[in-house]
Amino acid sequence: MYDDPTLQQIIERILAATPARVLDVALGAQPGLRSEVDTLRETLAAVGSSLAPVAPSAAARARLSDALGALPAVATKTAVVVLDMLIDHLTPGGALEVPRARGIVPALQKRLSEARAAGQWVIYVCDHHEPDDPDLLSWPDHNLDAPRACIWPALAPAAADVVLAHRHYSAFSETALDATLRAAGVDALEITGCVTEIQVYATAIDALQRGYRVTVPAHLQAGSMESVEQMILGTLCQLPPIAPDLPR
Repeated sequence: MYDDPTLQQIIERILAATPARVLDVALGAQPGLRSEVDTLRETLAAVGSSLAPVAPSAAARARLSDALGALPAVATKTAVVVLDMLIDHLTPGGALEVPRARGIVPALQKRLSEARAAGQWVIYVCDHHEPDDPDLLSWPDHNLDAPRACIWPALAPAAADVVLAHRHYSAFSETALDATLRAAGVDALEITGCVTEIQVYATAIDALQRGYRVTVPAHLQAGSMESVEQMILGTLCQLPPIAPDLPR
């Protein structure tokens, strides 16, 4: 019935009860298959709903109870983290320019305004280096000014926002970010900014390992190119409680 080998593999995984978030990663690389797979899911759901219900076994009920008990508590306080939306990364022609980052500025401005109005924390984490930093042996000179001065002017922080410096790929490495978040009772992070395949990825993984719930909105992140962004967001999608907002 289905001649496409990739589609056949996806059908097999659907029938094997593979989690939908894992299948969505495969569909991200094959957008032309999504409508067929959605139709198939609806068909299987209709067939399933027409069957007489079967009571789960005691073992199945026990597994479900254990799984529900292991779920992390629902997040109660969210902070919006802005990574490296800095002059050296957004200025055209810069040695470490991230051209796609300029495109997310309007949406990020809107999100930060909403967060502040809702009383959510906004935390800027800014790449910063001293002139003798060994990091500059691998990369061109960048982000040598004071962290607050490095922020792209259109995204200038408000007085109540937190601004932290970092020099490693993860915003948690050798910074006060974790202590600051825990002191404020923050247990969920909305990670935004650039670069998706470096700072965003490293910070999201680190946040997950520290027990935070993480969201990476697709329209608020920027990588070196769209295909790289999709690869990273697809990878993160398989790591609950990380929940990238994958575009359909």
